[in-house]
Amino acid sequence: MAKIDRRRPDVRRVRNGVLTALLIGAAAACSPDRVVGGVPLPSNLSDPAAMGSRSGALAVYNGTLAQFRDAFGGFNGTSFIEAAGELSDELQNGTALGATSVTPNIVDVRVLPEAEEPNAQSDAVPAAVYSELQRVRGQARQGVGLLRDYAPDVSHALLGHLYALMGYSEVMLAELYCSGIPLSTLDYNGDYTLAPGSSTAEVLTHARALFDTALALSADSARILHLARVGKGRALLGLGDFAGAAAAVADVPDGYRYEVTYSGTTETGLADPRNFATVLFGRWAFSVSDVEGGTGLDYISSGDPRTAVVPAGKSTGGISLFSPVKYAPDGGTPIVLADGVEARLIEAEAALHGAGGNWLAILNALRTDGTFDTQPDPVDATKVDTLWHAGSGGVAGLAPLSDPGTDSARVDLVFRERAFWLFLTGHRQGDLRRLIRQYGRQPDDVYPVGPYPAAGGTVYYGTDVTMPIPATERIANSKFTGCINRDA
Repeated sequence: MAKIDRRRPDVRRVRNGVLTALLIGAAAACSPDRVVGGVPLPSNLSDPAAMGSRSGALAVYNGTLAQFRDAFGGFNGTSFIEAAGELSDELQNGTALGATSVTPNIVDVRVLPEAEEPNAQSDAVPAAVYSELQRVRGQARQGVGLLRDYAPDVSHALLGHLYALMGYSEVMLAELYCSGIPLSTLDYNGDYTLAPGSSTAEVLTHARALFDTALALSADSARILHLARVGKGRALLGLGDFAGAAAAVADVPDGYRYEVTYSGTTETGLADPRNFATVLFGRWAFSVSDVEGGTGLDYISSGDPRTAVVPAGKSTGGISLFSPVKYAPDGGTPIVLADGVEARLIEAEAALHGAGGNWLAILNALRTDGTFDTQPDPVDATKVDTLWHAGSGGVAGLAPLSDPGTDSARVDLVFRERAFWLFLTGHRQGDLRRLIRQYGRQPDDVYPVGPYPAAGGTVYYGTDVTMPIPATERIANSKFTGCINRDA
């Protein structure tokens, strides 16, 4: 990859401006009471040189965690979970449902052409989520360099943590966007290295390498080791390496959970830390889907406690809306990024491909062994607030599953269990693409199709199953020539 000429003064100014923006965003998003070891954030981050200290390095580390929090599921209207939920069959845009005068959300209806110019309607959401995820990559690389130079005494697991978050960001880019994602880099003590588009497989392969680096650095932190193991398993599933995926997660305990935390109130003077549920619960904003487009899963009508909902009023067009019980209206519920449940689900799918174990036994252990609490407490459904409470106890266990008898039906069952266990954690979009790419399903068999539920039935779901790379990439990156393809 060619680098921008570092000797040009104007290029140096551009680089410093980009880096300054990243670091200012890091500090603004990071609460001082969460800085490692109690080290306060620098008071002025206008000059990148301010980061050249131990406290600056730790601030950038924490800022990267905060940036990932926002990109993953933050209250900014552009989180990965929100976009993945709308593009798949988990969420619908409540503003447009049944309305006659509102243009349906382009992500929800899957009409996402590659925009020629920035800020076009079709470019807004793809550009916002893309920028958030790419910023995690850039900030994490800076954090790695700064920690190595200015805080060599801290645990190597901090470095491993940054590599793991880089890996997750690339997995999310690969799951949400078309094949052809540039993995350009903001090089530590260097310049911005432009990269051409990488295929989906190449991005996932790069992510796998980042997880391997995280594993090598995190021997003294089981929490980060397991985070990297689940991430590597997810990347390998995307590559179709089922045996490798199962091996990657084999040591992850059933009870492991890595949660991205949010608070339910705005932190004065800092970036809003609430999760996407704050938008989700806003009147007419979003609704949990139910058999969307005739092909989506029955998240509501199934009555499954893992996808339980409560009424959330009606849209402007009079259609009933529903919000998920698992997330509190104030946006303060932690969101699981990786856990033992996902590890076992990876093993169950791998077992379908002869990678060891009994796929059905693995699924039923999740449902029935009491390790996982899947039944909500008995509550008065008329008192909505009581549905959101810490540690919803209740009776653990779901009814065991039976073998449906055919290969196709077994795949359906495994992916259904994945959808319900991993509901609204950003996995469904990647799974729908894998059903097409690895299992030979047709897009119209797995994505919503037909008339969109708008008055008059004049709007129809489109054919896009991926988001396009935003037009800003074409302008800023001379090596990028557009999506390689828009298929799964």
